[in-house]
Amino acid sequence: MASRQRLVEVNRFVRDKGLDDASGDGMVIGFARDIARRVDKAGDEAPLNLLRMYQSAMKDLQRLAEPPAPAPKVRRDAVEEPPAPELSSPPELKIVEESPLEKLRREKQERATG
Repeated sequence: MASRQRLVEVNRFVRDKGLDDASGDGMVIGFARDIARRVDKAGDEAPLNLLRMYQSAMKDLQRLAEPPAPAPKVRRDAVEEPPAPELSSPPELKIVEESPLEKLRREKQERATG
């Protein structure tokens, strides 16, 4: 019979930390249990990638058990904001080159008057 050491570790961790299978954590818990069973079945000859998956699953369980870290508070009084630049209207655009359409109109008008 294969050892059940890692499966027992996962179940004990879930019970001690009060994680719930029925909540959104159930998928992570189920994955950790499945990987633990596979590692236990492989015994001492477990492939390295399977052991890494088990370690990763245990880290995921630890993250679920820890309360989320509070967001850092921004001290508004410590940082002095520069004054906002005064808003003005955009600069007036001037046409530098004559468009091809304007050039045709000008030439047509010169022929008509000339």
